[in-house]
Amino acid sequence: MKRFLVVVMLLVAAGCSSAGRIDPDNPGVLRDYLFSVEPRNNGTYTIWLRHDDTGAYCTADAQIGERALVAVRSGSGLVVMTYRNRQAGDIENGRADEGGCASEGNKYNGVTVYKVLSLEVLSEE
Repeated sequence: MKRFLVVVMLLVAAGCSSAGRIDPDNPGVLRDYLFSVEPRNNGTYTIWLRHDDTGAYCTADAQIGERALVAVRSGSGLVVMTYRNRQAGDIENGRADEGGCASEGNKYNGVTVYKVLSLEVLSEE
C-alpha cells in the first residue's frame, strides 16, 4: 500500500510540475471559437474567445491578427492557437502608446493577457 501511495504521489507531482509556466519552452495550446477580434490603432490585435472569460490574447503580428479577423468573420471562427505569458521585451507587453496591449501589468479588464504565438483557422464558412 505504501508503494502504491508513493507511486501516486510521484505521478501527481510530475503532472503538476509545470503548472502555470506558459513560456516559449512550454506554450499553451487551445482550441476554441473566436468571439471578437479588436484591431488597435497601434498595430496590435486583442483576441477574445467564446469559452474563455479569464484570458485575453494579444498579438503585434499583423499576419496573425488578420488571420483572426478572417476567421471571426467566417461565421465559424474555430481556431487552434498557441500562446504564452507575456515577458519583458515583448512588444505586446508595452503600453498602448508604445505599440503594446493597453493593460495594467498582466491584467486587462480583470483578465490575464497572453501573447499569441500562432493561430490556425480550422474551419471557414
